[in-house]
Amino acid sequence: MSVLIRDSEPSQTEWNRKARDATNRLTRRLAGCGTTAERPAKAVTGQMYYDTSLGKPVWRHASGVWKDAGGGTV
Repeated sequence: MSVLIRDSEPSQTEWNRKARDATNRLTRRLAGCGTTAERPAKAVTGQMYYDTSLGKPVWRHASGVWKDAGGGTV
């Protein structure tokens, strides 16, 4: 079985690119990323944030501080 793709329909490569871009935008919004100074002030416990100053993800701890994957306060 073959599928005819019309000129007005995006190619599979274009569709994949758009899906990847949308996923990346959603991930950045849900997880957040930026410098240490830009960390959200009203983060909830367990919230992940990719700290570009440190070059690694950090998580909001129940005590209100940010911790890295090793458990160190950052």
